[in-house]
Amino acid sequence: MLAAAILGLIGGILLGPWGMAAGPVLVAAPTAFLWRQAVARWRLRRSALAVPVPDAWRRLLLDWSDHYARLPEPLRARFEDDLRIFLAERQITGVGVEATDEVRLLVAASAVTLTLGWPDAEWDQLTEVLLYPDDFDRDYEFGRDELAGEAHTWGTVILSVPTLCESFRDPDDGYHVGFHEFAHLLDLEHARFDGIPAGFDEAQANRWVEIREQEIPRMLRDDSVLDDYGAHDPVEFFAVSVEAFFETALALRRACPELYELLVAYFRQDPAGWDDARGLLLDPPARPRPPRRRLRRGRRRPHPPASSGISA
Repeated sequence: MLAAAILGLIGGILLGPWGMAAGPVLVAAPTAFLWRQAVARWRLRRSALAVPVPDAWRRLLLDWSDHYARLPEPLRARFEDDLRIFLAERQITGVGVEATDEVRLLVAASAVTLTLGWPDAEWDQLTEVLLYPDDFDRDYEFGRDELAGEAHTWGTVILSVPTLCESFRDPDDGYHVGFHEFAHLLDLEHARFDGIPAGFDEAQANRWVEIREQEIPRMLRDDSVLDDYGAHDPVEFFAVSVEAFFETALALRRACPELYELLVAYFRQDPAGWDDARGLLLDPPARPRPPRRRLRRGRRRPHPPASSGISA
């Protein structure tokens, strides 16, 4: 609304007396457009939330989404609301694969997991999610086993459906292509990625960089709970930290308590605390991870995907 008023004022000044006379029109037109957009979004959300959550959704989420399963009951209700809004507002398109309701639900769960602690989150930086039938290469050729996902600065996220399903099926390996790629969009400011969580103040940003520089040598020695995929690029460090926060919360809290607390403050969620509440204990260190190619903003799956059990 303010931008529209400024535009009208500038137009009036540039066009002189006639422009000043036309100024109210110049303000009214974009203001009306923005108002119609806001009303349309409100109506869409009201319509989406008016439809009860299907029992099949809850069964699938409990079976597939470890984060949904760990949530306290009030937050599960918010999770379900956010899912319905995401699915109503965001475009999810299959490319050579059907975008089934089940897979769309997993895509939405990937995004909503990250923003659950932010009631006003909009995902306006996301333009579209493209689903691929397999992993792909830099030329977007399927079946190349090079990239499992990619996030672009213009807001498009690409996800390999088999790898997305595998990410949900193995919830404690510190690897989740959905969390990883949507995390990149949270890092997006001024049409670029910089590897520092958007919204951090100067002190938090400085502490983030200090922790990152302390942790990278351990990652390179394979002595970290964080995937060494993030050791060579600040952008990837943020994404793998997000994966660890939601997938191996207890291990991250024990090994990197300061990083964990920074992420708790950022996401306004406490997955390790919720794991404590449901009686989970920290398992022995995970098995060594096989090496992965280090490709910017792309995730390579760690091992061949298991059968998903979801039609895709």
